[in-house]
Amino acid sequence: MSRPAEARERALRRLVERAVISERQAAAVRAELAAADAERPHVRWAEIAGYVGGALALTGAVSLVAAVWADLERVAWAVVLTVLTLALAGGGVLTAGGPRAMTGRRHRVPPVRRRLAGVLAGLASVTAALAVQVALDTDLSPLAGAVGLLVAAAGYAVLPAAVLLVACAGMSVWTIAALLDLTDWTATTGNLLVLGLGLLWIAVALTGVLTHRALAHGLGAAIALYGAQMTFGAGGHTAWIALTLAVAVLFLLLYQRERATVLLVAGVLGCAIAVTELVWDWTEGAIGASGTLLLAGVVLLVVSAVGIRLHRAHRSGD
Repeated sequence: MSRPAEARERALRRLVERAVISERQAAAVRAELAAADAERPHVRWAEIAGYVGGALALTGAVSLVAAVWADLERVAWAVVLTVLTLALAGGGVLTAGGPRAMTGRRHRVPPVRRRLAGVLAGLASVTAALAVQVALDTDLSPLAGAVGLLVAAAGYAVLPAAVLLVACAGMSVWTIAALLDLTDWTATTGNLLVLGLGLLWIAVALTGVLTHRALAHGLGAAIALYGAQMTFGAGGHTAWIALTLAVAVLFLLLYQRERATVLLVAGVLGCAIAVTELVWDWTEGAIGASGTLLLAGVVLLVVSAVGIRLHRAHRSGD
């Protein structure tokens, strides 16, 4: 028995002798501590081995497909991608412990198994989208993005994993981008749709239906800020900068309600970027690169100070 284990055992005996806990409770504590000690060093290596094994298997499968890819017809490509999708999805189910473990209470699947299964299911959403893309023989298909989004969303509904939420966000952006590619909408309209998609992600996170609420806030904030900035780049008018500033202020206001620090960070960065762009545009670049860096630093410091104050006020309940 190691020294820490001996120290814990002596502490448990003293608690039993002082009648703080019963012998039965001490036995339960010993069992839990032993299980924790046994699990801690092995789970991490098992998870790493799982990731490495999955990467090697996927690399091998891709290499085998690549060797005959040029000789296959488009229908055969779609069939290969479909089979790969089913294999990845089935591997995710088996890694999670089977369908019985994935239904009912979510905590029945251990965290390590959940993460590994989530990676496999996330890859399945990508191959599913590619299968539809190849079958339709188009450059970028909204249907392919929608199918990938459906696979990722279904996987997240059954087995919530952070990587699947990232896959959902990526597939939603794919769908919007493909939809814009098929229409004659202007670049400004398309970027406004991307901005709306980011705000939609934040709205869904606010409902509380997602397990990884903070991650959803972060994904939505990143997509929204990207859409706002691209709108200014496409529109080329100073008024569009106000859109970035408005989105950043919205994030700061939402932080008053949510505990997601990512909203605070996104709000601070958005304000710093928007104010710097406004000054640069109003002065027509007269302040130069050095002045812009100085202004960006000052604005970031000021907004960060405001953000820290909001954070402290939030923690104190003011």
